[in-house]
Amino acid sequence: MKINNLLRKGIAEAMGVMIFVTSIVSANFNPTFKNLALAGTLTLMILLTATISGGHLNPAVSFFFFARRSIDLTTLITYWIAQLAGGALGLYLGFALSGQSVTSVTGPTVSESGAFIGEILATTVLILIIIRLTSTKREAIIPFAVGLWVLAASTFTLTGAQANPAVTFALMLRDGFGQNYLMLVLAQFIGALLALVYIVVLDSDKKKKIKK
Repeated sequence: MKINNLLRKGIAEAMGVMIFVTSIVSANFNPTFKNLALAGTLTLMILLTATISGGHLNPAVSFFFFARRSIDLTTLITYWIAQLAGGALGLYLGFALSGQSVTSVTGPTVSESGAFIGEILATTVLILIIIRLTSTKREAIIPFAVGLWVLAASTFTLTGAQANPAVTFALMLRDGFGQNYLMLVLAQFIGALLALVYIVVLDSDKKKKIKK
């Protein structure tokens, strides 16, 4: 069956984000190996979608590639819609797997500034890993490197290293828009911009064409 290429990419992005968010929500009901489960799921979803859509699975990553002119505006908007839809579907699927209805979850009170800085750091490094491995022709290990970074960063950031507006959007649907989630989305896009500044200003390989 032939379908529009951009639609095919969007479906891949939606599916990858959906399964990743499903693991985030479901792992909360069996938290023993939560962080390992999330990192492993993300690694596998990037591997699954990399040759179709580039395996972005993250609106901040797509925004970075758009800013670098690696994707056009139509692709960016398609990816964003697909990623947010995947996040919403993953939220409901995660609760369905647990046999529970979607309910708000109240987490521990954390420092707002600490959470903000943590999301900037987690997102910036995430994108730098992707770009540096791409520019040095080591794309094959990107899924594993990203999964390892998410696993590591989840242990020392107050937010568990969401580093992904689609994930934060799903949590907003669950908990409402009044728990500073919008601040975290802002931090994630700031992280993408900082990664862009690093690549443009500081990266000695900046003249190399970034492949997707």
